[in-house]
Amino acid sequence: MPHAAGAAMLAMHQQLERSQWWTAERLVEQQFRQLRALATHALAHAPYYREHLLRAGLRDAVQLDPASYRRWPLLRRSDVQNSAAALAAAALPREHGAVSEAFTSGSTGTPVRVLVSDVGLFFAHALALREHLWQQRDFSAKFAAIRFFARESRQPGWSPVTNAVFATGESAVMDVRTDVAAQLEWLIWERPAYLLTSPSNLRALIAHSVAAGRKPRGLREVMTYAEAFPDGLREEAQEHWGVKLVDTYSCTEMGTLALQCPGTSHYHVQSENIYLEILNGDGVPCAPGEAGRVVVTPLHNFAMPLMRYEIGDVAEAGAPCPCGRGLPVLRRVLGRVRNMAKDPDGRVFQPAFDTALKRTRLPVAQSQFVQHSLDAIEMSYVAERDLSAEEMRAFGAAVTEHLRYPFKMSYRRVQEIAKSASGKYEGFISRLADDAGA
Repeated sequence: MPHAAGAAMLAMHQQLERSQWWTAERLVEQQFRQLRALATHALAHAPYYREHLLRAGLRDAVQLDPASYRRWPLLRRSDVQNSAAALAAAALPREHGAVSEAFTSGSTGTPVRVLVSDVGLFFAHALALREHLWQQRDFSAKFAAIRFFARESRQPGWSPVTNAVFATGESAVMDVRTDVAAQLEWLIWERPAYLLTSPSNLRALIAHSVAAGRKPRGLREVMTYAEAFPDGLREEAQEHWGVKLVDTYSCTEMGTLALQCPGTSHYHVQSENIYLEILNGDGVPCAPGEAGRVVVTPLHNFAMPLMRYEIGDVAEAGAPCPCGRGLPVLRRVLGRVRNMAKDPDGRVFQPAFDTALKRTRLPVAQSQFVQHSLDAIEMSYVAERDLSAEEMRAFGAAVTEHLRYPFKMSYRRVQEIAKSASGKYEGFISRLADDAGA
């Protein structure tokens, strides 16, 4: 029998097992029951909301519903950075426990500080465990993680969360900033059944593995998180390593936002813990198949209420899932606003260059694309030689066909592609988004 923490987690999962099959309507009804309590608390204890809601003509949360909630002002990253003290609740219900801090890594080098209650952490841990159960993982197997700002170590169990409920195998951890060649040797030595890392790091690992003619043995599944999931990566993992790939959509401020459905490649929003909106340019919810900005409200973190927080991501809404779960669907997560391209006609899109690279078979080990203006993109690349004029011409033509606009391409050979301040590889960066303050 588990101790108290494990028993509480199992009780939570009994509830989650039922709620995932609720209808969409019932889920929204229960979300707003909780959201009204959160909003009432925010109005009473967070000075930021009292000031901003009066401007929007909202004075209380008693009648809050999806339509009226869209009048609630959006909260942006800069607001959290500049108004952290006013967003923090002056009081917290005693049963919500202690308060701790979480810091985003900051893709542009500017981190965000968020306060989280014990209740908020409890729900984050419950959803992490739900993901293991959805994917039917073998808890007795070895688990490895190559994550941001981790110290290389080995532990007797997977994590305090899983260990409180199940008997788990050992785990090993390595820092993602470690050289990719050393990461691969570490994986081969550790022989884990499961690996957790970021999509960009996984792609670099697979590329080095293919080039070196060495690959990890005993690996059953790779789990990715923290970045938008790129086209073709699932196929690369299967082709070169013969493993299944499962992605999670999450952010530091709020934990898990959506989990990959056990039977498909799309994502289920974790509605028991967050209220998630996908909004078009007019602030109207997107229909299935439409992409828009992601706005999230965590429902249980009363320490620092983040009401309608625009996290800077773009995602595509999906149709109801054939699996029968009532949890809303994200067909795909397109990425950060700064990783979206824009052409002179105003079209905003995810610029995956993989198709053009594969089609032209450039002798490039690694690449990064930066949009400096509406009609110009620069390619930095790692290679043993400079690209020829014919290779540049062929690649430019493939990019024009793939992106449906004749961008002016420039090329720069470099020794390495630098990681962002958060330790991530970014295949595409829009300087337009940076200029706009996104």
